[in-house]
Amino acid sequence: MGVARPIKPEYSVRLSAEVARRRILNQHVGLRRLLKASLEAVRAALDGEGPGRAAFGVLVSATYLEFVRHLAEEEALLLPILEEDLPLGPQRAEALRDEHARQRAELDALRASRTTEDFDARAARFCSLVSALLVDMDHEEAELLTRDAIRDDGVVVDQCSG
Repeated sequence: MGVARPIKPEYSVRLSAEVARRRILNQHVGLRRLLKASLEAVRAALDGEGPGRAAFGVLVSATYLEFVRHLAEEEALLLPILEEDLPLGPQRAEALRDEHARQRAELDALRASRTTEDFDARAARFCSLVSALLVDMDHEEAELLTRDAIRDDGVVVDQCSG
């Protein structure tokens, strides 16, 4: 069974680094809200409260679709900026691609587990993954989504010769 991928966002004009950075940070606010609400709902279902297990599949799908869409948007906005920012930008771009590939693989595995795992195992996997995604966003904001890393002006190293 193949996994449907959202269409990669395309921008006819590269957005400025500041606009791109703010757009991603604003998306993180909404994603945190979704992820935390999903965690609460799944934990309540595990305790036999709330909308229960029937809503779990909807939460997994909504989380998957929203997060994968966000990853595609992040790549469309940030990779062009990083690729042009020598000397460290290309390394940061590669690290971002690797991290996103790992996150997509984990999200894909969670979706695929619906036929192989019982509710408790899937719920535990979901809670673990969502907690990790929240930590990943915190790390990304501290290490990558800074004005020093996402910027329009390239840093030229050692231009003085004497």
